Amino acid sequence: MYIMKLRIGLIGAGGFGTLHLSGYKKNENCELIAVASRTEKHAKEAAKKFDIPKYYCGDDWTKMLEENNLDAVSICSPNYLHAPMTIEAIKNNVNILCEKPICISEKELEEIEIMLKSKELIYFSSFQKRYIGLFSKIKAIIDNKALGEINLVRHFFSHYGPYTSWKPLSEQKWFFDSELAGGGVLLDLGVHCIDILRYMLGEFHEVEGYSWNTSCKKIKNEDNGNVLVRFKNNSLGIISVSWCNEPMEHLELYGTKGTLKINPHSTNPLSFAPKKLKRNKFIKNALEYKPTSDIAQHLLIDHFIDCILKGKQEHPDFNDGKRATEFVLKAYSLK
Repeated sequence: MYIMKLRIGLIGAGGFGTLHLSGYKKNENCELIAVASRTEKHAKEAAKKFDIPKYYCGDDWTKMLEENNLDAVSICSPNYLHAPMTIEAIKNNVNILCEKPICISEKELEEIEIMLKSKELIYFSSFQKRYIGLFSKIKAIIDNKALGEINLVRHFFSHYGPYTSWKPLSEQKWFFDSELAGGGVLLDLGVHCIDILRYMLGEFHEVEGYSWNTSCKKIKNEDNGNVLVRFKNNSLGIISVSWCNEPMEHLELYGTKGTLKINPHSTNPLSFAPKKLKRNKFIKNALEYKPTSDIAQHLLIDHFIDCILKGKQEHPDFNDGKRATEFVLKAYSLK
């Protein structure tokens, strides 16, 4: 029996766009219909690689949204285009998966939110870290008070920065252009940090401090930054991000009954104190975690598609993307 598949489009056929396309290609409920990219070369290459019947280039992404009766679109374009592309997708009644940051200004956030409230569309913010199994186990540790009340959290996330830690397909160096990127490393990496902390600890209350520097990239925006944040449960947080250091990620949780240190990219990702915590079933469960070959971005896409099929909005939703963007914009306001 033939089962109707969701009609999928994508805008921005760069590295992240290709990762999205491979996720849709693997999902049996999806049919890739159209792809758009800044240059004809990249659009055509993506169409050929993933057997996509239609491709568009330049500003013709608007035609892609209008002409193809799409069920969903992934937006993987430069930051400054996220909002206008989202708005056009909403106008055309297309469900949206948008790369982070979902936009670069408060005005854009407000406009998108108003438009989404007038429609019954599924919107996902592309926070794939939520789909790394270790983080759900850490959330269980926190929720079940294995560390007692969390009073301090530190999150450090770094790599060598755009065009060094990864090779772009596009020649447009938009990451280092203030108008196109909307910010620096905090908007790039910090949104991931605050989202995973919100997922595990709950909502943040206020951004209380921001220090930043431009020390290695010779750009106007920050390539290093530290943010002090207070959560609604009154725990304090320090988020540090860098485009100038070895690729690494460390998370530390300090509670009234113990501490937990996490290196999510290590084969032995957890250390804790005191030793007696090893008897706690939630700590034990986390210690038994083994990385899988699953691609977090593909798991997010599968969840997004499942929500469309069920007509049920789940997380990471628009508000998750909104709060991460508001976190960064608030920090920038403290410069």
